[in-house]
Amino acid sequence: MKSRRLTRKPLLYTAALLLLAAGGALLGLGATGIHGKQKQIGLQPEPPAIDRTDALSQQLAFLSLGGLRSLVAEVLTLDATDAWLKQDWPRLHRRWDAAVTLAPHRTNYWLNAAYDMTNNAAGYLASDDKVPYAERMAAARKYIRYGEQFLLKGIANNPTSWRLYLGLAEQYGNLYRRPQFSKAAEALQQALKHGAPSYYKRFRFYHLCRVRDAEREAWQLGRELFIDEDNRQPSLLFLLFVLQNKLEIPAEEALSVDTLYRRTPEESADEVMARALEDMSHMLNNDLLYPVNGVAEFLKQHEAE
Repeated sequence: MKSRRLTRKPLLYTAALLLLAAGGALLGLGATGIHGKQKQIGLQPEPPAIDRTDALSQQLAFLSLGGLRSLVAEVLTLDATDAWLKQDWPRLHRRWDAAVTLAPHRTNYWLNAAYDMTNNAAGYLASDDKVPYAERMAAARKYIRYGEQFLLKGIANNPTSWRLYLGLAEQYGNLYRRPQFSKAAEALQQALKHGAPSYYKRFRFYHLCRVRDAEREAWQLGRELFIDEDNRQPSLLFLLFVLQNKLEIPAEEALSVDTLYRRTPEESADEVMARALEDMSHMLNNDLLYPVNGVAEFLKQHEAE
């Protein structure tokens, strides 16, 4: 039974390739001259580099020249899925690299390629305890760089895609992938500039709070966000309190604890303070790398009272 499964897949690939080849040959007869002229004036991207040891790559290479680039790219993404299932990370990288070369304006290809590199490949390699720690960390970092490169190249090919900028922000802001919060905040700024939903301003605020020397910008953005009640999430309230302490904002400019944490006019001052103390206690030892300036002192003061 196992041998039948093993032989069935090559047969399916062969059948698909023959159909593609037939279609490509027919289309290619009338398109060769047009393709050549388009290539001369830069309208046709270069075909992907062929790995001479890679059978599928060689079989698909000539089809990409016959007007079937998008179909070939789709076949390559299917084989990328197979590579992922088998933890064949070098093949996974080759397949995505070829697919985005053939279809550079398919933003989902760039995003999926980056995700496979940064999360699937790097995550697996980092947790492989059969390999010495230093070696597996080096391998994981290599695939994290691959993920970043896919996103940067994707943006170069699609400079107005807010989704690619958002993907780059997620890459840089990933706590488990050597975060770079300054770059994450900048990527979100670009995403917002190119049409990302406005609620991503709050996520930019969270990144800025963790960037040295960006506290003033973060506080100003937080004050702006606070105006909209939908933004008054516990993290935003906590971080506004922290930033005001860190920056030593004068009392007449700072938001009071009552202003920050009050939900309705009917609440008593004691109810508001109780909620503030509970939220701050939960956030004091957060693992999100958020600053906590002034929180321990505030809690200690009110415990004593």
